Amino acid sequence: MVIFGIIGNTCSSMKRKILLLIAILLVASGLFLLVRVIYTFKDVGRGGLQVTANVQGKVLLDGKHIGDVPVRKINQQDTIPIGNYELRIEPRDTAFPAYTVRLRINSGVLTAVDKTFLPGSLGSSYVLTLEKSSNPKPQIEITSIPDGSLITIDSVAVGTTPYKSDSLSSSEHEVELQKEGFAKKTIRVRTIENHVLVLSAQLGTGDNGTVPDTLPSPTIINPSTSPTPTQAENANATILSTPNGFLRVRSGPGTSFGEVARVKPGESYTITDEQPGWYQIQVDPNTIGWVSSQFTRKE
Repeated sequence: MVIFGIIGNTCSSMKRKILLLIAILLVASGLFLLVRVIYTFKDVGRGGLQVTANVQGKVLLDGKHIGDVPVRKINQQDTIPIGNYELRIEPRDTAFPAYTVRLRINSGVLTAVDKTFLPGSLGSSYVLTLEKSSNPKPQIEITSIPDGSLITIDSVAVGTTPYKSDSLSSSEHEVELQKEGFAKKTIRVRTIENHVLVLSAQLGTGDNGTVPDTLPSPTIINPSTSPTPTQAENANATILSTPNGFLRVRSGPGTSFGEVARVKPGESYTITDEQPGWYQIQVDPNTIGWVSSQFTRKE
């Protein structure tokens, strides 16, 4: 479900064909794309926004209600003028306090915000975007709460947060953030030439054995070929038998997303959304999440 890229003022026919080929290859390789590029924007003074969470709730931007979770402002008519904003997620379940974060909408790219609501300080979050750079090398900038979190990139310890580097190749990388007393966060990212990939993460408390939240690789893609969610009306997902006797419900449509609940074989839940290979289900009045269609039967 997320994809980053550059919006040019003009795109040649050959460039569009190349981007389309890249999209087909990436989708075929099984990568789940979190944010999608809108390179056909005519107005480069605007950018996209995607907001996801593991519970239902309202999303407000500078106090204005812009939709309910999940929010995807990715079409040209829905995009947002560049600038700094205060984003707020107000869960329907009032047992969870609202989540507020400052963010910047950059021209031609999509800013992604994800929040996992859990009791107390167990919840976690991230904000991810791209910033244009005069340095042709791919760059990455990582900050975290708490500061001083140990960073491992591609299984090599590189330092602690806050962290900056331009030594990574323009490709996929696996980033791990961990600190004693907090749950480890594993994130897959793709760095891009002439851009800084900015990742701001907040770790939840817990031991390092906690199932981490993860982020799939951002990359360039033609949005017209990207899979889009379809609303499922009056459909249920019945849980089938699994090797371990239960099925994990995840915060997003992919095995890289963190677990938010577990359901058992034989149970049936309302389908609220779909992505290729995944159903979003209503687990209870306050919890939604994604289950693999491999272990479910749509009825």
